[in-house]
Amino acid sequence: MISYLTGKPLYELDGGLVLDVRDVGYHIELTEPTLNWTLMQETISLWIHTVVRETSFELYGFETKNELYFFKKLIEVSGIGPKSALGIIGLASTDTLYQAIVGQNIAFLTSVPGIGKKTAERMCVELKDKLKDYAGETERLVHSGDADVVDALVALGYSPAQAYQALEKVDDSITETNDRIKSALNHIH
Repeated sequence: MISYLTGKPLYELDGGLVLDVRDVGYHIELTEPTLNWTLMQETISLWIHTVVRETSFELYGFETKNELYFFKKLIEVSGIGPKSALGIIGLASTDTLYQAIVGQNIAFLTSVPGIGKKTAERMCVELKDKLKDYAGETERLVHSGDADVVDALVALGYSPAQAYQALEKVDDSITETNDRIKSALNHIH
């Protein structure tokens, strides 16, 4: 199985990315924020989940291990396939998703096309105990509002990893959420 790839993003294809790894083009399905980020990079590295079916061989790419972890947990839920799981992960940071599932925020989870109320409820019930080993990104957050900063940056099209990296460069003396967002935007490449 393919678990990790590093290469040059070539072009977008059917909502995914063709990644050149030593002159071999791999088609990788990505979340929309990750796809937008990858197309602006010279070289990228992605954590990969491989799905082998009778008629297809699919690769799903993630910028962080936490995204891959969540993807694997989500596709274990009855009624959630790889495409829906990508849509859910593309909503917000993994910490926000964790809070939505544990807090049973059905309205947030049903904002993904194809995820109805019953599927969102099933997701909360089935994953509540399975996510106990989730480490999260919170150790990287300095201020209580930083989860909101990450979500705002993701909503603007940046990847969660870019948002966390930018936050690490924000001066700790800046405490207001809006000011932290502005400062983080100055540190995103």
